[in-house]
Amino acid sequence: MKSRAGELSTAFWRAAAIPLTLSLAAAAPLPSAWKYWRYSRAIELAPAGAPRLASVTVPAEAFASGSSSLADVRVIDDQAGETPYVQFERAGTTKTVSLATTLHERSFAPGHYSQVVIEIGGQAPFHNAVEIQTSETNYIEWVRVDASDDARLWRLVQPRAPIFHFQKEGHRGTQTVHYSENNAKFLRLQILDGEKQFPISGANVLHQITEQPERVPVPAEMKPAGQPPAGRSVWTADLGAANLPVSEVKFEVGAPAEFIRFVEISASADNKEWLPLASGEIYRCRQGDAVADQLAIGVPRENPYRYWRVEVQNHNDAPLGSAIPHLRSTPRHVIFEQQPGRSYRLIYGQHEAKLPQYDLARRLQRNQMASAVPAELGPEEINTAWADPRPWTEQHDVLLWLMLAGAVILIGYAALRSLRRSAAANSASSE
Repeated sequence: MKSRAGELSTAFWRAAAIPLTLSLAAAAPLPSAWKYWRYSRAIELAPAGAPRLASVTVPAEAFASGSSSLADVRVIDDQAGETPYVQFERAGTTKTVSLATTLHERSFAPGHYSQVVIEIGGQAPFHNAVEIQTSETNYIEWVRVDASDDARLWRLVQPRAPIFHFQKEGHRGTQTVHYSENNAKFLRLQILDGEKQFPISGANVLHQITEQPERVPVPAEMKPAGQPPAGRSVWTADLGAANLPVSEVKFEVGAPAEFIRFVEISASADNKEWLPLASGEIYRCRQGDAVADQLAIGVPRENPYRYWRVEVQNHNDAPLGSAIPHLRSTPRHVIFEQQPGRSYRLIYGQHEAKLPQYDLARRLQRNQMASAVPAELGPEEINTAWADPRPWTEQHDVLLWLMLAGAVILIGYAALRSLRRSAAANSASSE
């Protein structure tokens, strides 16, 4: 059975497999109050016996024909009334609380591991991560974590997790190890390298509450660049229009088994001037049966660019031959109150519209929005009664330029005639 988040995201990019222009398969007029909105879609909802919250996913066409902020999106009912709504998205959040700690034992078992025991101060609350502080600058190590209530009887909460940092190559890496949530008072960390003692100068025990982001593919293929710079792999994509939101780049990688690569993400409005937007590392580490990887790089919100470029630094390593980057987006949902006996439409395509402000945003809690009844959208329809909302001067700027050119010609002609008359008068007076 589908999750609610899955149901809400199925409508997003529904037209991704075909060009946006081919989805314009229907035409119907909107009420005169909405004549400046060019496109609409019926919101398909089961009838409601009482007022309830409903949710519909904003389609890709609304971004392509409007703005990345969706300032022109409106919900109207079958009586042409404007229906208040709230934009909602699951972008992913992490709330982190750091706990007071004391480091006790620091020891080294040659051929086995370096070890440190951490005591969590006070009445230990729940925790699920530890950030390791070290003076080492170039390393990759595996960490085992055990927990205990009395520092005598230990239970395994993380068998193997990697930490690494390569200062020479500019790799920031990761120094945080996640483990099964518990409220034990003691943690035992073992750095699974028996060759030398690994220096641990401190450790922050954390409680992290994470809401996973909702992601869907962006309808654009990333293609390998023809002649990338030496030591780099480069892919580019043309979204076909600006304003389509991109939230992250996620890599699909087969072999090799292990890697750590630095990634740069840029975007452009004209495919000429490129703006760096984000950078980070992707990696995959193995030890025995344990595998840890990070294959996604987030990008800033509100990035209204048509062209995208992803670069991976290989240096002297062979390129990740099977790597394929994919652009992904966080779908946006419109939450509104469905009234009994009413039907609704989503309208968009009004470049002059301003972002609306409704009281509904102040009345709803996030959990209420997350539990709204999911709706589907009908096919996109062109408003046959559409009127251009721009001022007459902007609509007919070519005519204005022609009129200006004509005025310049007339003024020049008048000036020339005046000069000729003046020259003839001077000639007559000299005789």
